[in-house]
Amino acid sequence: MKITKLKQNNKDEMNNLSIFINKVFSENNDLVARMNSSISAKLHNDIYSVRKNDEILAIASTHQSTWHPNCIYVQLAYDLDGVDEQALQTLITVLENKYEQPLFFLLDERFYLFKEILSQNQFRIIRKTEIIHIELPPSKGETVQDERIFSIREIRTNEAIMDSFVQLCEKTYTETHTDNPVADLPIESWRHAAMDGLLEEHSYVVVNGFEVIAFSLMYESDKNSWELGWVGVDETSRINDLNKLIRKQLEDAVKQGVSFIEKEVDSTCPYSLHICKFAKYDVAETLYAYMK
Repeated sequence: MKITKLKQNNKDEMNNLSIFINKVFSENNDLVARMNSSISAKLHNDIYSVRKNDEILAIASTHQSTWHPNCIYVQLAYDLDGVDEQALQTLITVLENKYEQPLFFLLDERFYLFKEILSQNQFRIIRKTEIIHIELPPSKGETVQDERIFSIREIRTNEAIMDSFVQLCEKTYTETHTDNPVADLPIESWRHAAMDGLLEEHSYVVVNGFEVIAFSLMYESDKNSWELGWVGVDETSRINDLNKLIRKQLEDAVKQGVSFIEKEVDSTCPYSLHICKFAKYDVAETLYAYMK
């Protein structure tokens, strides 16, 4: 087997790479998109191919993240139905020797063989993520009433409350991502991350004085569905405050004719896991984050 580092300025190599990716992922457009996203990433590093008799067996693209700078993200492409296990092992060995930082893989069940190889190489699962579709109530039901609840649109011009909101977003996200720590980012980066694409009239906070003590953020996924984003509370003793916020968002979704609400539920996030205790949902996809 031969390991080759591809040159992105070589049009023939990149064309062959594209053909290979589309061939092995012919029925998995999401995997094609993930690989292409890695290759075109602003902080892209390298592309490696494993070949046997000039035939490409597997591809690995690596990139980094400004949000999580302490690891190397790896995207793979290979024939999911019949890859040479030695080719995958060779890729792992090459990547581990190349980078000093830990390697990070985010995989679903389609990569069952590679998941086994990672476990054999002492990689561990740092997070399990379920993509759930939350069912909406059949009717509008009883309206949630709580004078402490405000939409983001209602507090948008109150600088003190908005600062408290953004700081709580940073706190909860940082505390739930300890295995792959977040970068030390300026507060404006957190503000932009929370507000970008936000449905302000359908995103809610619980306010105590000038402090936000709970929040639940909603984004539009497409015309028929919404995506529930970051959720959190300042103290876990107040976690039931999330119930009212999310029920209010479910009411909004029914009124707006939304079909369902999608949510990423991380095993490391007690706030997202809390939602699963009272909401009805179906699991659409399960992802596993491996790191070493």
